[in-house]
Amino acid sequence: MDSLDPATGNLMGEVETTSPDSIRGIIAEARTAQLEWSQLSLRKRSHLLQQFAEILLSRKKIVAELISRENGKPVAESYTSEIIPVLDIVKYYTSRSAKAIKDRRVHNRIPLMKTKKAFVRYEPYGVIGIISPWNYPLLLPLGQIIPALLTGNAVVFKPSEYTPLVGDLIAQFLWEAGIPRKIFNIVQGGGDVGAALLSSKINKMFFTGSTTTGKKISELAAKTLMPLSLELGGKDAMIVLDDADIDSAASGALWGAFMNAGQTCVSVERCFVHDKVYDYFLATLQAKTKTLRTGNGSETGIDIGPIIHKAQFDTIKFQVEDAVRKGARIAAGGDFMDRGGTYFISPTVLLDLPMECSLMNDETFGPILPIIKFTSDEEAVRLANNSRFGLSASVWTADKRRGMAIARRLQTGAVILNDVISYYGNSDGVVGGPKESGTGHVHGREGLLEMVYPKYYEVERARRTKKLWWYRYDAALLSFFEAATDFLFSKSLFKKTKSLFNLVPNFLRIKKI
Repeated sequence: MDSLDPATGNLMGEVETTSPDSIRGIIAEARTAQLEWSQLSLRKRSHLLQQFAEILLSRKKIVAELISRENGKPVAESYTSEIIPVLDIVKYYTSRSAKAIKDRRVHNRIPLMKTKKAFVRYEPYGVIGIISPWNYPLLLPLGQIIPALLTGNAVVFKPSEYTPLVGDLIAQFLWEAGIPRKIFNIVQGGGDVGAALLSSKINKMFFTGSTTTGKKISELAAKTLMPLSLELGGKDAMIVLDDADIDSAASGALWGAFMNAGQTCVSVERCFVHDKVYDYFLATLQAKTKTLRTGNGSETGIDIGPIIHKAQFDTIKFQVEDAVRKGARIAAGGDFMDRGGTYFISPTVLLDLPMECSLMNDETFGPILPIIKFTSDEEAVRLANNSRFGLSASVWTADKRRGMAIARRLQTGAVILNDVISYYGNSDGVVGGPKESGTGHVHGREGLLEMVYPKYYEVERARRTKKLWWYRYDAALLSFFEAATDFLFSKSLFKKTKSLFNLVPNFLRIKKI
């Protein structure tokens, strides 16, 4: 399978594809190896992942340049949005996991069960499948791989067919750090390999990608009730209030919409601006947009890299043309450059968009920013919530109380005041959203708990004692438990007192088999 540079179309390298028929064997070997891996101490597994981080840090320049060439993003973004967050994820999870998933003592409140000692332990699922996309080929998979391995799971990882070399590099670094090859497995290929992984007997699947594909995966997984964690699409809203710092808000909109050529699930895809500052905001944004440079992300000074492939280029172009046909107008950019195998789009700002157009409803995943005017906080909330997605949103204001009041009403998994996107780099945060944006979470304790299931353990210390609720169900037993129910749960002092006169005599008459 070839890997091509999206900025030049040049061949970067090749990887060997995995036969779909071999997937079941890979998983069977991983399941056997996982039994031993899960018995290693958390400290030992943490040490191996810290070794991985040291390898990544020592070769950061190689990794950054590879990401830029294979994905297309500027080299600076390889550091800020991939390498630095990954190193922090390793540091966070290896230092916090022991506390986050330690055994939880269970206290039984019913007096008759006080002889029991119980606790909940978090157990690894077993073999976890991870299918990751091309837009963040280092951060997105490792945000799941690291906590999966740390909690004692084996992993079968399929990187995108558009960024297979970064996927291979992840595998090489993990193996070099000491992670056994049957514990971390990489499979390369297209949709047929992903389908084979999904139809195999893995214990849980993690998928990051489009909502359309996520729905298909859900349908297939439902046949075996396979647990899923789906991080899907977004249509994130940015709300600029009339008291916002306009210069800062315009810069935030610029970066939030155009970073990674807009190919980001939590990018700004709808920008709602108060009518009192609309003209000033637009003029500021237009001036800033003109300064951005589009080209080969591997070259110094480039801000916007290429679109990853023709299908994505065509989707973005269709949405813009559809909006213009329905009355929208282009206020900046609008250049679509098909250079015979490489695809570039200049950062584009649109105005006067009809709410029914595709650009306002479907995920765009490109350097396109629609600007919509509003007149009240209530209208801004209504417009922002008018979406089938719910990943994140941002509110720009000088009034924290006003901003938080709006934030609480937004139907999203995250809201940021006076910033965009960067919360994804917070290892102690949580990423995921309601509606059609997915079903699971990454990062933070919530991301760690996606990798384990709670298992209840109980020890009966009075092992020779026959329990009162066992057979035989005679009249004395019934009278005892009727009185016990009143004694334990009635709010009436009279009923509680009365029940005591029935508890003792009936208790003495109970006979057990």
